[in-house]
Amino acid sequence: MGNLPVMSPLLAVVVLCFIGLLLLGGLWFKGRYPNFWAQRERSTKQSSELSSTYDYVTGLPTRRLFGTLLEQAVGRAAKAGRPLALLVVELDHFRMMAERQGQANGNVLVRVQAARVKGVIRSTETVARLAQDQLAMILDNLASPEDVTAIVDKLQATVGLPLTIEGQELFLTCRIGVALYPQDATEPDELVKRAMRAVNSAKSEGQAIHFASPIVAGSSSDPAPVSPPFAGRLS
Repeated sequence: MGNLPVMSPLLAVVVLCFIGLLLLGGLWFKGRYPNFWAQRERSTKQSSELSSTYDYVTGLPTRRLFGTLLEQAVGRAAKAGRPLALLVVELDHFRMMAERQGQANGNVLVRVQAARVKGVIRSTETVARLAQDQLAMILDNLASPEDVTAIVDKLQATVGLPLTIEGQELFLTCRIGVALYPQDATEPDELVKRAMRAVNSAKSEGQAIHFASPIVAGSSSDPAPVSPPFAGRLS
């Protein structure tokens, strides 16, 4: 084995002084800002909680926050004795389209559609993003359950508007499942299940809209079939 290099006395003194300065600086900083790390940890935790309750692409509440908002809306509806509608909007073939267009363009696509959906309802009502291709709407300011049909028709037409990204004109269709409080369910979790089953029924039956409530479904016009996906210039 070769000889190990020996540190010169001057260099050793410099290193020891540097270490001492670091220790003194750390002690001074701790005394000057005793709550710095606690505040930083709290800020990081708050940022993490915020990112888990709001979707970073659309800015809409996520499924986690949506559950709380739905509970509050059901409570208000019960207290006021008025109906409430929960809509689940699933964008047809969105995952496939986003994969073809790339992540950045896929984010633009869902961001635009989320803004369109939000523009259909009042600013006081709720739109959330439950999944990559699913949005949910809470309509808790209804005069009657039949008012939902007008919103659903407008919603379907709005989602179907063309969108141009990088010179390509894209079209999306959607399926809408509707569950009503208190006709279909009185508990928030059950209301979500009924709306999810309704949107799945719309997909399996080839319909654009499906109501969980037979009364409203019977009083509304027959749901129109969904247009073929990727209509337009998608070469």
